[in-house]
This record gives sequence, C-alpha cells and structure tokens, in this order.
Amino acid sequence: MFIKNTLNYSTSLIISILLIIFFSTYQINLEDLWFDELITFSITDPNLGHHETYERIIKEENTPPLYFFLIKFFFKLFGYNYQLLRLPNIIFNVISLIVFFSIIVKISKDKKFISLSLILFSLNWFLISYSHEGRVYSFYCMVSLIYIKIYLDIIGKNNSITSFESLVFFFFTSIIINTFLFSFLIIGTIFFYELFFRRYTKSFNLINILMFFSIIISLYLNLDFYQKVLNFKAISINNPDINFYLFNYFFNVYFGSKIMGLIFFVFFIFSIIYLIKRKLLNKMLNFLILLVLFSYLIPILYGYLYTPILIDKYIIYTVPIFILFISFSISQFNNSKIKYIFIYFLIILSFSNQLLKNVKKEIDKPEFTKILNNLNKINKSNYYIASFKDHQNAYFNTIVENLLIHTIAKKKIKFMKNKNEKNFWIICYDPSNTFKYCTEKNILLVKNNEVKDVVKTYQVVAILIHKK
Repeated sequence: MFIKNTLNYSTSLIISILLIIFFSTYQINLEDLWFDELITFSITDPNLGHHETYERIIKEENTPPLYFFLIKFFFKLFGYNYQLLRLPNIIFNVISLIVFFSIIVKISKDKKFISLSLILFSLNWFLISYSHEGRVYSFYCMVSLIYIKIYLDIIGKNNSITSFESLVFFFFTSIIINTFLFSFLIIGTIFFYELFFRRYTKSFNLINILMFFSIIISLYLNLDFYQKVLNFKAISINNPDINFYLFNYFFNVYFGSKIMGLIFFVFFIFSIIYLIKRKLLNKMLNFLILLVLFSYLIPILYGYLYTPILIDKYIIYTVPIFILFISFSISQFNNSKIKYIFIYFLIILSFSNQLLKNVKKEIDKPEFTKILNNLNKINKSNYYIASFKDHQNAYFNTIVENLLIHTIAKKKIKFMKNKNEKNFWIICYDPSNTFKYCTEKNILLVKNNEVKDVVKTYQVVAILIHKK
C-alpha cells in the first residue's frame, strides 16, 4: 500500500518512524553491557566532575569527548541507570531517519523512491543493532547525515551561501569533528569536491576557511586527546582480506548476513552502472559516490602504509548512502512490473531478515544478570568481589563492580560486596570467554584459598572461594 502513487510523504515517514522505534526498542536490554559499554557507563557517571570525566575519556577512549558529555547530561536528567544507557540511541535513530528523508527528497520527489528508501533504512539490521549498544555510533550516524545534508544544500545552491548557512556549516563541522575521528573522511571529501568540482563558485573560499577554522579550534580544545590518537596503533584490527575485495566491503555486516550482503552489494553496483548509463547522476549523487569511495580507499591505504584502522562501524554513514542509490535506481526503471518486483523483493527480504534476527537473537554480550540470578538460587554465599580477567587492572575491576552494584539493586538480588568473608564469589568478566585468567591465574586464587564451586555463563564466570 505504501508504494502506491496516492501515498504522501508524511505517511511513508510515519510508517518508517514507527518501524524503527519498534525494532530499536524491542529487546534493547535483552543483553547486559559489554566491555566498551561498561567503559561508557563508567565515564558518563553524572557524579563525576567534568574534569575527571574528561581525564577518563583521554585515558580510556579513542573517541572524542562530545558523545560522553551528552550521555552524562542524559543521566543527570533521568538518573544514573545502566538500563538507560542505550535509550538515547532511539532518539538518534529517529532523527537520522528524518534527516535521511530530507536528503532523499532533494534527490528526487518520486514517491516510490522515497518510500523504499525510508522502509529499507528503518529495517536495516546494522543501524538497528547499533541502537542496542551504548556507544557513539548511532549518534555519529545522525551527525554525519546532518552534515552531509547541509553540504548537499550548499551544492544545490551553486553559488553563494548566506551568513546563517555559513554559521550552521561551521557549527556542524565542529560538532562532527568532536563526534568521531573518521568524520575527517567526510570533511576531506568535501575539501576534494570543492577543489576539483566547485573551485570557481563564490562559496569555495568560504567553505574551506570555515572547515579550516573548525579543525584548528577543535584540535586546540582537545589537544590532549589528539596527541594520544596520533600515537595509536591498532592491535585487534587487520587489513582487509581477499574476500573483502571480491564481494564483501562490509555488506554482509551492514545487511545482516552473507546472502543479504551479496544481494545488496549486487544491487548497489548495478545501481551505479545503471545511473551512469542513464546519465542520471547529478552533483549531489556524484558527491555521495566520491564520499563512499574515499571512505573505503583512504583508511585501506592508511592501513597498509601505517596501521590498520578500517572497521565496518567506523563508516556507518555509508549504509544510508547505499540504500539511497539502490532505491533511486529502482525507481528509475521504465518497466513498472520489474520495478514493483524489486521493490517488494527488497522490502520483504529486509523485513524477514529483521524478524529472523530478533526471533533467533544470538547472545554475544556478557551475561552478568544471568549469573547473578543463578548464584542467587544456589545461595551458598551472599558475598562477592568483582574481577576483570586477571584482576590486575583496578579501573576495569571498578567498572565491572559498578555494573554489578546497579544490576543487584535493579533486580533486587541478595548480594553484598565483602572480600573479608570466609566464603565469597569472585565474579570475573573475560571477553575472550576462555576464563584462563579467571580460573587459573587470578591473583585472588592464592594457595590458602580453596575453590568450592564454579558457575559459568557467556563471558562471565563465578568462582566460590573458601578462605582457609
């Protein structure tokens, strides 16, 4: 029904907003916080002073400060509760969808194009899955889309821009720089596009001056952070393998599975070829193609020359661009029958994939609540101490303990922190799920202590200790 010509824009948008709210909220706290979210939760404690928050960001994070202060403010308004950490992402997702809508209506007023784009966005597995994670990426996607939209407006005007538009562009350049480091790919693409395609426009010098001053001011305000980042070397990131170059390009992750990824990858490549052949590419679409190209090419080259840095979520803003091109090319088909077949095919496929992922949701985050409930039933001891792997990092032990305290209070579990009791549980979090450091090398397992019981859940183990 939503693809009929009689359907107006607002109906498509409302349906899409309802879909994205439903799938973003559904099972949002099914899983407990994982390691990176625990750090976010610890850093954004509203009881910390701003300077202490900033120091923790510099010490523990490779993400600029803006997101963490935003979440800290959210906790200050609504309470410091670990179950609220992911809720702002729902707002970010809805705003992203609305901004995406404002972008696609600039590309074309075709109702089928707009409806298909919005529905595919609202059903995208990758965008939904990151709304279930208390990290920067949903916010980063939102800010990126806003910034892209602002620049597309400038491209559409051809020549000069007003003082208000200049101020908005300067403000959001500063915002995006302080949101995520990979935002420099968007800024760099704008600089390149201005230099080679808009060099003789009246706004050319102003755009580049505004970006330059935004970068200088941001670097000055966060000098400590950027000094740390310059010395960063990847440990767990690898350069892309041959499968990535053949038919991957993260599409298997972006669209939920290898099969889904292959289908959408083929559609995207076809859409580019089709639009070029039909001579349907305009200035805005050319910029978006260039942005996708640079978003992959520059990090890959940097990885080979210096250190690997490219991860799927670091260029999350490319997902809406892929959806835009696929939808736009399909809407331009002359054969109405083929057009409707492809529209229904992609929508049904995306909706089915979203349902399947939620029905058969795989646990991939630590099960703190489950192990606490299990221990509460066993009831051999009501005392515990928190541990992270080998118990040597005091800060990581603190953030694990912080979550345990909140979980125990929220679930009304009868546990108390006390390592002086003769019987107590070591609740140890090991993201590797091997538990070697927890059960064999934990410094708490000294010779005069006896292991009485061991209970395991995913990434969390509890060891009952008896002090001799």
